[in-house]
Amino acid sequence: MIDSKRIIVASQCVAIAFVLVGCGGGGGSEAGFEPIDDSAAVMWVRQTTTAEVLLNEIVDAFNAERVGLPVKIEYAGDYGDIYRKVSASIQAKSLPGMTVAYESMTTEFAMTGAVQRLDDLIADPEVGLTEDELADFFPGVLETNRYAALGGGTYSFPFSKAVLVMYFNQRVLREAGISDPPRTWGAFVDQCRTIKQKTGKFAYAIDIDCSTLDGFLMAMGGDIVSEQGDAFAGPEMLQVFQMLRTLVDEELAYLTPPRTFEDRSALAQDEVAFIFRSSSHLAPIGELMEGDRDAWGVAVIPQHDPEQPRTVLYGPNACVFAIGDDQVRTSWEFIRFFSRPENSVKWALGTGYLPVRKSAAELPELKAYWAEWEGHRVPYDCLTFARPEPNRAGWQEVRGLVEVAAKGVVTGIRSPEDAARELSTKATAILKAAAP
Repeated sequence: MIDSKRIIVASQCVAIAFVLVGCGGGGGSEAGFEPIDDSAAVMWVRQTTTAEVLLNEIVDAFNAERVGLPVKIEYAGDYGDIYRKVSASIQAKSLPGMTVAYESMTTEFAMTGAVQRLDDLIADPEVGLTEDELADFFPGVLETNRYAALGGGTYSFPFSKAVLVMYFNQRVLREAGISDPPRTWGAFVDQCRTIKQKTGKFAYAIDIDCSTLDGFLMAMGGDIVSEQGDAFAGPEMLQVFQMLRTLVDEELAYLTPPRTFEDRSALAQDEVAFIFRSSSHLAPIGELMEGDRDAWGVAVIPQHDPEQPRTVLYGPNACVFAIGDDQVRTSWEFIRFFSRPENSVKWALGTGYLPVRKSAAELPELKAYWAEWEGHRVPYDCLTFARPEPNRAGWQEVRGLVEVAAKGVVTGIRSPEDAARELSTKATAILKAAAP
C-alpha cells in the first residue's frame, strides 16, 4: 500500500502534447515554464486539518529565518488530483514552485522537462548537504528519489515516509493460546489455522492494495522488477497469491471492501488477529483500541528469512519545477529545511509519518514517544531495511493490474498461477513501453 490516501491514476503524462525539452530543466525562461505566482514559491500539497496547520507552522519558521522569496502552501486535492493538476499545468506551462508526488508521477513530469534535477543543488557548498548529512538519511528514502530511467539523477527529495507493518490483536492471540506474533510466513499461516481452530474467528482481514502486496513480495525474498526490466518475474508473487488463496479457501481470512478501513475496525473489535497497513495508521488504530496498549501491538511483517528482513517503503516526495532560479532555489532550500532532524521529528509526531534521518533517534521528543509504548518504535526500526517501489513511468498503471490480479485470486476468479503469469506479462510490457 502506498498508504491509505494513495489512489490509482492512469499513466497519461507521457502523452502530453508538446515537444519534450529534456530531463533536467534549468530556469523557467530556458525550459519554457513560468511560475503561477511570482510573489511566492507555491507548494501544492494534500494535507488538511491538523497536518495542514503543522505544515504551515514549519513554513512560517522557514520564512522567518531568511530574506527573499517566501514559501506558500496550497491545498491541491488528493494525490490523483495533484497528478492531474500538474499534468494540466505542464501543458499550460505555468507551474508552482514544487509539489508533493509519488515517484512514478515525478518520472512522468520529469520526462517533459518540467522538473528540476536537484543534484547540483544538493552538492552546492552554500545551500546543499554535506556528505555526513546525506549519510544521515536512511538509504531507501534517498534511493527512491534517484531515477535510473532519467540518467540516475535526483528529481525529488523525501517528504513523508511510511513502511508496511503488521498490526495484531493481543486479545485474540491470547484467546488462541499464542504468545507472540509470527516472524515467518509459514508461522503466519500456522497461527491463522490455530486461531480458527481455537476461537472460530477469521485470523486476517484482507485489504487489497498494491503496496501491501509488494511488501509481501519483498518479504518473500523477491524483487518487483528484475535487472532486465521484467516485472514480477520470480516465483515470489505466485507464492503470495498461493498463500492468499490458501487463507481464503480454509476460511482463515476474508476480503474487506476496498478503501473502507473495515479491516481496522475488525481488528479493534476482536474479530480478527491480523491486518497489514502502513505505519501511518498507528494513531487511528490506537484510537480504535481506546488507548488499551495491552490489547494490540505492531510488528515487522512476516519474512522468508527473519535474519534478512524486508518491507516496502512508501509515501510522497517533493519535486521542484524548473520555473526560474529564484523559485528553484527557494523551493530546494525549503525542502532541505523540512528535512532537518528536528523538523522531521516534529512532522512525524504530528502526522504519523516517519523521521527520515538517523540522527532523529537522538532527539528527546522522539525518545519520549518511544518510551511510552514499545510499538511506537517498530516502524522507525524498519527504515533500515525498507525498500521503495519502482520509480518508473507506467507504474501507476501497473498498480491497478496488481490489485485486479490479487482480487481475482482471492475471489476465486483466477488461479494463482494464471494471475501471476498474466500480471508479469502485462506489467513488464507496460513498464518497457513507458520507459524514456
